[in-house]
Amino acid sequence: MRKKRALLHEDSRWLPFCESYAGDLVRFQVEVLEMRPTPQQIQLFRSVAPSRSMVSVASGHGTGKTTSIAAIVLWHLLCYPQSITLLTANDMAQLKATLWKEIGLAVERMRRGPFGWLADHIEILSNGVMRIIGFKDTWFVESKTANEKTANKMAGRHGKWLMIIGDEASTLPDTVVTTLRGALTEEHNRMLLTSQPTRNTGFFFRTHHDLSKLNGGDWTPLVFSSLESPLVSDQALKELWDSYDDDERRVRLLGLFPQESGKHMMNLPVATAMYKRGRIIGENEPYGWVVLSDIASGEGLRDKSTIVVARVIGYGDRGPDARRVEVVSVPVVTNNVRSNVFAGAVAEQGEPYDGVLYVPDSGGLGINVCQDLEDLGKPVHRINWGNPCFQNKNKERYMNLRAQAMHQAARAAKEGRLSILTGEHRNAMLSQSSRIPKTFTDRGRIRVPPKHSKEWEGMSSPDLWDAVCFAFIEGLVYTASQEKGGNERTLGDSFESEVEELFGDVV
Repeated sequence: MRKKRALLHEDSRWLPFCESYAGDLVRFQVEVLEMRPTPQQIQLFRSVAPSRSMVSVASGHGTGKTTSIAAIVLWHLLCYPQSITLLTANDMAQLKATLWKEIGLAVERMRRGPFGWLADHIEILSNGVMRIIGFKDTWFVESKTANEKTANKMAGRHGKWLMIIGDEASTLPDTVVTTLRGALTEEHNRMLLTSQPTRNTGFFFRTHHDLSKLNGGDWTPLVFSSLESPLVSDQALKELWDSYDDDERRVRLLGLFPQESGKHMMNLPVATAMYKRGRIIGENEPYGWVVLSDIASGEGLRDKSTIVVARVIGYGDRGPDARRVEVVSVPVVTNNVRSNVFAGAVAEQGEPYDGVLYVPDSGGLGINVCQDLEDLGKPVHRINWGNPCFQNKNKERYMNLRAQAMHQAARAAKEGRLSILTGEHRNAMLSQSSRIPKTFTDRGRIRVPPKHSKEWEGMSSPDLWDAVCFAFIEGLVYTASQEKGGNERTLGDSFESEVEELFGDVV
């Protein structure tokens, strides 16, 4: 007869193991998982280890946060009998792709070392559950999407050894976090929140302010900067630092909350400066012409159809080849033109210029304008800025093309790479460009909130500024003009440069 395998608590090695490691997460990482922790990880482990710990980590890129959580999950599972660990996040797919992958790697690393016998007692299931074999309902780790229904279910779990971990906690609903926090009723319960600090409101924000131990609260606030992490190379840090704006640096690198002044893409002084700098593209440079257009319904609503004519040059977002744009004229801003005649007006504005690219918004009635321009034989780049970005670097940085284009336009204005040479509709341009709201997603990507949401503070559709931002959208390939000085760069040169920009970081 085959001998029945002993359960974990029946193994004579387990109690000595618990005595050695239950109170020392750092030692667990070093000796059980055979990994050398960074100073930041050591600080986290020492903060989490005590019973009744409540720890909140605001973290930049590359601080080893996911690896740390995986170690904490295994430590809690293996060192405490009948322990329950609850993982929650807004994006379960992301949680499985990152944290559960790291947990699986840690288990396999442990299996190959002197504590491989522990791995034989662990069962990882495909539905975001890990448990000690033989204790299906009483000794496990489970993960649930953060919503009120699942939070109530998770909060219904109680036990002497209960731990709750909220990942990307900056965007977890307050009701969910409050419900989960209320479940920690016993002596050895713990809670850990980790996130990039993407917004200045909510429970996670409060754990670093009025709820923190520094202000008499229960939470230990930790801030992990990418600049202090040995896991991020100096070269990578420099590249990221140079490519980010001030708020991105705070959130994505320094682990700091956004500045309140950063709630808009840019401010009024920056917008005003666009009218003061004059020409920024030389006559002998190989620039191209674009006619940018946004079509409204034409039914007398607050949104307006807009046409903007501009010179463009460059394909980068920083450095000597960063895109520069000169707005030359704003011939149309109206809510009295119908979509069936708008394409003719757009085409007419491009007639005086050589090698013009037409850049219309293809959303809503704009699709008809795109088709009409194409039927006229005009080269068209359709704007679908609700789509995700194509380049990997922009996918990681922006919610969609709209956020990418608006942020890059604002950055160009701040850096002197966007100039407006006409006074047409100046007041509307200043009002719209200086009030575009900016927020961050749970993954720290820049996001433009939906129009008419509270972040817009009652502002109507910024159709004029939308059209200007089209000039900065990813993948916009212009044709070098054959005007004076323009023949130094051919269409082939333009495509070669843009292809390199588009595919340079695509894996």
